[in-house]
Amino acid sequence: MIESYSQQVRYKEPLVLFHHDGKKLSNVSAEAGPVFKKMFPARGLAVGDFNNDGRIDVLIGNNGEAPVLLKNNAGEGHHWLGVKLQGTACNRDGIGATIAWSAGGTKRTRFKANGGSYLSSHDMREVLGLGPAAEVDWLEITWPPPSGRVERFTDLPLDRYVTIVEGKGRVEG
Repeated sequence: MIESYSQQVRYKEPLVLFHHDGKKLSNVSAEAGPVFKKMFPARGLAVGDFNNDGRIDVLIGNNGEAPVLLKNNAGEGHHWLGVKLQGTACNRDGIGATIAWSAGGTKRTRFKANGGSYLSSHDMREVLGLGPAAEVDWLEITWPPPSGRVERFTDLPLDRYVTIVEGKGRVEG
């Protein structure tokens, strides 16, 4: 009934997709496919690698309707490393860890967070983009308190998931 109370808010709204070019965000919804022309009563969103291909997909929970799964087809020819953290002295999921990695001489850093949307939770695994680099130079995990342990890994596989257990090293996933 929201339409009877407001001219600006609708019960069903279109999906919106933005692209960040390194400097600004641009709305690319019109080029993203026919699903972006439809209206949805979307109330929840979870992101994660649904099909384990290293590309982050999106699941949208709709109020009173079936969910919508948006499969990510971008990034063809680029490499990735999937990491699942397992804390032993810190929290179980390594939330609060700092993940740093280098590939092709480019260093990146990410803070391990947890979250989701209304009645949703994101994939706990992290997908680290490597671009066209043919290998991971190194991966460094700084575990959150009370541990604070710093572990560095080399000789990591491409285009697959690994589990890193705090204090135990890399475990294939």
